[in-house]
Amino acid sequence: MQSLLFDSKISKEDWIEGLKHHSKTLTNLLLNNQINEFNQYLKSQFGGEISELKPTAKLSKTKISEAKQGLVELDYRPILQDLLQTAILIEHSTIPPYLTALYSIKDGTNILASQIIRSVAVEEMLHMIMVCNVMNAVSIQPSVNRPQNYPSYPMKLPMNVDFYVGLETFSTNSIATFIAIESPSNPLVKAPKYDHPVDTSALLSKSAVQENNFWTMENMKDFMMKNVHTIGEYYDVLFFYIVVFQIIAYYKANGKLPQNFEELNTGGIFTGDPAKQIRPEQYYGSGGKLHFVEDLMGVILVFQEIKGQGEGADDSIFDVDPSQFEEGAELAHYFRFKEVFHEHFYVGGNYEPFMDENGMMPVTTPPTGKPLPVDWNAAYPMKPNPKMADYQSNPQLYAQGKAFNQTYKNLLDAIQAAVEGNAKELEKSIMYMYALKEQAIGLMSQPLHSSQNAGPYF
Repeated sequence: MQSLLFDSKISKEDWIEGLKHHSKTLTNLLLNNQINEFNQYLKSQFGGEISELKPTAKLSKTKISEAKQGLVELDYRPILQDLLQTAILIEHSTIPPYLTALYSIKDGTNILASQIIRSVAVEEMLHMIMVCNVMNAVSIQPSVNRPQNYPSYPMKLPMNVDFYVGLETFSTNSIATFIAIESPSNPLVKAPKYDHPVDTSALLSKSAVQENNFWTMENMKDFMMKNVHTIGEYYDVLFFYIVVFQIIAYYKANGKLPQNFEELNTGGIFTGDPAKQIRPEQYYGSGGKLHFVEDLMGVILVFQEIKGQGEGADDSIFDVDPSQFEEGAELAHYFRFKEVFHEHFYVGGNYEPFMDENGMMPVTTPPTGKPLPVDWNAAYPMKPNPKMADYQSNPQLYAQGKAFNQTYKNLLDAIQAAVEGNAKELEKSIMYMYALKEQAIGLMSQPLHSSQNAGPYF
């Protein structure tokens, strides 16, 4: 790890391999609550001091090697602003597609499927707000309502993925896309066991400093673009970068490298105003738990929540350990969407044919429990990825589309005001969400031409 951070002689290839190894090691330890093991890892990597650097303003730069100086003087804020803002875009990009599919389901039909999609959409909103908490914790202003940060459909997620995400009606195609969005990083998962009865309803309720310094925004983003294929992997590498910047901040302040988690947890890059944190009592969405961030442990809790809800926690199909979840275990997003696609629940299924000797099965294993009835025809035939230009010849549809967009902007403005320190504005989001549904259905229920209906543009 020292070599990865400070060795000016390291090659680009070795730097990349070091990133792969240490990001995986460090992330696995901290995001799996293995603090003692992390402390041992730090001591093994940073056992000896490497510099006479002291936290004084009079320190001459000539007394520090160029390699160390390059990283110590690196401005981490533009890098974290870019990467965390991209995380907001990733979360934001999933919300309109999920809401579009949800709103397209005709009232009174596909009740279970609607509950699943709604629960995921609400949790994605939670994820977006928690990423804003992380940004505020490191004194970087998040943005959710600037037009340049809006997703535009169809689009690829800001990762190395080979499929497009769009606004589509509820169908096997849209649910298959949602499954791809939420794909886990690991190819295997623990086959579900149900030692205690599980109520199905519980599952549904919820520029470079120097030439040989590779720690630049360009190189760090390039590594992510070439090595990140899932949302979970994006958060893993992003978390590693945050820890690296916290290590460097500690080194800069103390003239030595940290030896344990306690030394890393507070201070450093965590200089944000606590008053800007959205706290659990201020968030009115159901499903998941909102974490505020004032230190590294707060970041860990946020990333655990986001990754667990998306792809499962601890190699499980559940977003938490079901034995620790008082209200009943809830499936991670990927597995919830697979239940809809395959029209069966995981609960009560037989997975022995798919299991290896360790009780692991491929994440692609279909649910084989009791049926989940789905009527794929009970959805409005919305035109995929509608644009306002589609409604130019129809003044009524144009006005309705414009009104929907204004309501969505109002929703984002309320969230923006909240993450800027006016948390009371978040209360308005509930009103806007109800209005969005009504306006979306108003569009989707009207024919655009002979075979397709209108729809929201977001």
